[in-house]
Amino acid sequence: MPKMKTHKGASKRFRITKKGKLKHYNAGHSHMQSGKSPKRRRSLRKPSLLAPEHAGRVAKLLGVRMVSPPPTPPQNPQKKAEEKK
Repeated sequence: MPKMKTHKGASKRFRITKKGKLKHYNAGHSHMQSGKSPKRRRSLRKPSLLAPEHAGRVAKLLGVRMVSPPPTPPQNPQKKAEEKK
């Protein structure tokens, strides 16, 4: 089977952080600025993280395998009580 190609439109819009999350720039910053508050305009300048619901689909377009976080160890309240004694 041939290699998977990166979706070039997605590669220009999304970046991957060191921890594997997807970063994107916010929409609504290109025109009609006068109707937006200064605080809102400042917050639109900064990149934000993509919601996890959409991250899987975008990662597939980028050809990146999303790594799920490791499972948390089971909590045993009885063992903690014994350690404190």
